[in-house]
Amino acid sequence: MNTALTTSKEIRKARRSEIEEIVQLAYNTFDKSYRPFLGNHNVDWYINNAELRKEILNHFSDLTVLILNDKITGFIIYFENFIYIMMIDASKHHNGLGSILLKAAEEELFKTNEHIKLQSFVGNTIATNFCLKNGWVKGEVNNANDKVAMVSFEKHK
Repeated sequence: MNTALTTSKEIRKARRSEIEEIVQLAYNTFDKSYRPFLGNHNVDWYINNAELRKEILNHFSDLTVLILNDKITGFIIYFENFIYIMMIDASKHHNGLGSILLKAAEEELFKTNEHIKLQSFVGNTIATNFCLKNGWVKGEVNNANDKVAMVSFEKHK
């Protein structure tokens, strides 16, 4: 039995008092999960220059959290017809939590959009497989820079 799915869950807008907890989750997830395809230099730069923190703060009004047993376990930022970023605590991967959070965002976005999109790093095969498993269609690759090339995904109502 998957215990992560039988525990107390809540999906809601983030609160200002939770910023530090969200940023720490983002740093930990980025540090543990992104090194294989972005490399140490890029990950260290992104964290040490607070770029990830800036993105979270800049899009705070569009940030939704997943609470599991009274702890922020994931977050997603989405606006217009675009899912900007989504992270689940690395220690909680493969428990269906990402699919739950993604589905909640899709439902909200489909209220005002016929199609929605997101992007991921080309080398992030875990994210690519996750998107495909959740019914997203792989689109174009932006090869502007091999280390940070992005692939787009779309989903229609």
